[in-house]
Amino acid sequence: MEFLSKFLERLSILTFRWSSFFSTLHLIVISCVDLQTCIQQATQSGTASKQTLDDLNLQLAQLSKNIVDAAGSIPKFDQRNCENQLKEIEQSLERLRKASSPASKFAFKRKAREATQPPSNVSTASVTGSVAPKSSLTLSSYTMKLVTPRDLPDPETIAPELRSELSIIDLDSCILNLLYTKQYEISALHVRDVKNSILLLPVLEGSIILHDLANCVVVVSCHQQFRMHSSQNIDVYLSIQSNPIIEHCNGIRFGPYPSAFTLENDQHVPGLAVQDFSHIKSTPSPHWCMLAEGAWKSSEDWQSILTLDAIDLEPVLQQALPGV
Repeated sequence: MEFLSKFLERLSILTFRWSSFFSTLHLIVISCVDLQTCIQQATQSGTASKQTLDDLNLQLAQLSKNIVDAAGSIPKFDQRNCENQLKEIEQSLERLRKASSPASKFAFKRKAREATQPPSNVSTASVTGSVAPKSSLTLSSYTMKLVTPRDLPDPETIAPELRSELSIIDLDSCILNLLYTKQYEISALHVRDVKNSILLLPVLEGSIILHDLANCVVVVSCHQQFRMHSSQNIDVYLSIQSNPIIEHCNGIRFGPYPSAFTLENDQHVPGLAVQDFSHIKSTPSPHWCMLAEGAWKSSEDWQSILTLDAIDLEPVLQQALPGV
């Protein structure tokens, strides 16, 4: 009887695990199909409105988070299939975005900035307000702009349970400064489709996930996890307790979190052991390296970024970005 009891107990545990696995995978698959259908419907009309693109971006960010969160709880084969499907969805959405609003080429020209800069009074509050209270917290679709906490939507337009996770989507040639964000207690970040930009991010109790970044500087302190996918030519100034993870990346350089943003008096490089999921070998990964101490930005450099005016974006970006 004791043997039978233990057998039934183990069987119950296995049944629960399999049930949980199928439930998680089923939800991800359904979300993929739903998002693909929405993109196809928007594509049939030729172009999509900013509202539609923002809604699709939010769905994509949530799907990406669900797939990352499911890692380890579903088989690797299914995980790869989900990631491949996510990549196809990203490409479809990118084609729709380009068809709806052709991306301007990156160039430090004042005329180009004046032509592409959106009105200063446009913020995501107007977007999220129409879908409150279930909208996610998001900043999206800015070009050549100084983005600050003032550009965050009104907290009253966001469901309380969604106010701690911020999505940053579709920025080009911007400086985003959220170091001192007061109106929200942001604990997790999802960053996607950002290029030629400087991101000064808040201290996070949770994790940060970054997708499709190019030629950027990222400053962040997070307590749980740092994951970067499909990105290139990025300088990351990072403070973290765990090992950062990168995948399908190239030209990633890691440096210490700036002492200018902490109470510490000196900078030091922690013993980062970056996990490169695209280089599962015993040899050093060619896709990342530590930023040489001589290349670290000084306290004066960071202070000039913190105190800049919107009209000073061009020279600061020109000097600070890795590929310029």
